[in-house]
Amino acid sequence: MIDLRLGLTAMRRWAEQRLQQKENASPADVPALQAAVRAERPGIDAQLRQLHRDGVAVIENYWSADQCAQARTELDQLIQNQPESLRIFSNGADKRMFGAEMAGAQIRAFHQDPFLKSIGEIEGGFSIYNLFTLGARIDATASNRGSGDGWHRDAFGYQFKAILYLSDVSDDNGPFEYMASSHKSWRVGLDTALGRFPIPPDSRIDSAHMGRLIATGAIRPRRYTAKAGTVILANTSGVHGGAPLKAGSRYALTNYYYFPYQIGKSLVEKFAPLVPGVRERLAEFLEAEHLPQ
Repeated sequence: MIDLRLGLTAMRRWAEQRLQQKENASPADVPALQAAVRAERPGIDAQLRQLHRDGVAVIENYWSADQCAQARTELDQLIQNQPESLRIFSNGADKRMFGAEMAGAQIRAFHQDPFLKSIGEIEGGFSIYNLFTLGARIDATASNRGSGDGWHRDAFGYQFKAILYLSDVSDDNGPFEYMASSHKSWRVGLDTALGRFPIPPDSRIDSAHMGRLIATGAIRPRRYTAKAGTVILANTSGVHGGAPLKAGSRYALTNYYYFPYQIGKSLVEKFAPLVPGVRERLAEFLEAEHLPQ
C-alpha cells in the first residue's frame, strides 16, 4: 500500500536539511573549482554528471599500485602500533582507524587531496572540511556483515565521501554498493511512500528487508568492483553499504567530509577513539557544538 503522507514527510525532512545547509554553510566558488578540476583531469565532466545523477562516480587508476602498497603498510603499522585507537565492527571483521592520516605521508596525501575536496564542493555547492580519513581493513569471516555494518545512509540532504580501494575488490571481498538516485528528494519520497525504507531521521535499513527487495527486483543496487587505486566519489546521503565478504580481505581509505558548521564536540566524540593527533587538529571545532543533521 502506498502511503503518500509518509512520502511527503520524508521529502519535507530532506528539504529541511538542505535548507539548513544552505543557511549555515559557506558557498563554494563552483566555476573556479570546475576550471581547476578540468585542468587537472580533462574529461572529469563525465564523472561530475554521473555523481549528480546517480549519487556515485568512479575514477580508475587514481593511485598507482606502489602508492596503494605503501598506504597498506602504513595502515597495518598504525593498527599494530595504536591498538587503543582501533574500532571493530561487523562481528569483529571490520577494523577501523579514524584519523588514519596520522599514519604516514601516503595516507596523509589522500587526506589532503585538494582535487577530491573540490569534487565534493562542486556537487554540494558549499565549502567542506575533511574531518578525518578512515583507514579500514575488513576480513572474510563467517559472521561478517560487510563494511559499514549493513545498508544505511550517512546523512540527509547531502554528505560527500571519497573512498579509495587499496586492494583489488571483487564480488568476493566486499565491494561498495549503492542504490542509484537514492540521494534525490523525489526518490526518498517515493521509496518511503512505498514502504521500502524508513522515514528520516532513521538511517539504517534492515539487511533482511533489503535482501527481499533485491530478490524481487524492487531495487537494483550496483556493486563497485574495481582494481586497487580506484577512487569512488559518493553522496552518502544515498542508500549504500559494503557487501559481506566471502573470501579474502579488503583495504580502503575514506575521507569524511562535512560542512564546517556541522563539526562539534558531539560529532567528533561519535568516532572516538581517534588516532592521537587528530584532536589537536580539530581543537577549534571542539569548542563548538554542531547543528543536528
